[in-house]
Amino acid sequence: MFVDYYAIRRMNPYLGVLQVVDTGEARAYSSNGRRWQVRNVEGTGWREAAGAEDGDDAGLSAHSDAPEDIMAALERRPPIPFRFGDRYELWLLHRETLAPLALLQSRRWRYEVEPVRDPTWRPFMLGDAGFPAPAIGSVSNSARHRGLLERQVNLAARPRPVAQWFERHTDGSGTGLSGLRVGEERVGRRIAAPDFPELLVDERWETELQGQLVAEYHHWNAPLLLTHQNLARATRVRLEEAARRSPRRLLDIWPLIPEVLDSDAMRVALVAARLMRA
Repeated sequence: MFVDYYAIRRMNPYLGVLQVVDTGEARAYSSNGRRWQVRNVEGTGWREAAGAEDGDDAGLSAHSDAPEDIMAALERRPPIPFRFGDRYELWLLHRETLAPLALLQSRRWRYEVEPVRDPTWRPFMLGDAGFPAPAIGSVSNSARHRGLLERQVNLAARPRPVAQWFERHTDGSGTGLSGLRVGEERVGRRIAAPDFPELLVDERWETELQGQLVAEYHHWNAPLLLTHQNLARATRVRLEEAARRSPRRLLDIWPLIPEVLDSDAMRVALVAARLMRA
């Protein structure tokens, strides 16, 4: 039986990482490592087939409408988190340098690399609340902060935004593929790992305030970003510090974090989250 275990990112807006169990004909997804949703391929669409909560493997096998192969693969799944499998990335590029600016999408397979029709970077879901940005004013004015961030990043690529797909390699470098307004001379170019933003958006800007605004967006997403693999130690340190300010969100995705540096401080945050929910 074919089975593959991997993780993929949910992008534009960024919603964290999904764990995937894939048997070819069906896939199971989990956003937190505790609850799984199984979907079958039927023609050109998907339907929800089964769900299981809190790692209850016995409960999984009770769903007779789910394919036997996917249920067996779930019961035999290796420890989470799984390795990232979405090595094809779509980046919005800087207007002047054509270097990667903001991550728009990611895909696992080359055949999923579709033509680019909308190069707009979207940092938030409609109706999202929150995102305080102390660097630019009162934390109570989060709606203004959201708008400033979105305009800042998108304007750095306009008026004629360029977006390019890259195939990322094990050393972190990337090979340029097709995209939107990508000249032939850019297809096949190789970009070194340090030239890609480590997180979601480039934090290097002309002014310190602009850079702080992007960094605060990453800190706002810190619990989710801690699920990323191969982060630099300094990056993981600051994300852990930021994530501890959102203990309930940290608790939600705790099983998906591959590495913890300050385990004592993180445990204190988890205890606080459980007390909040008691």
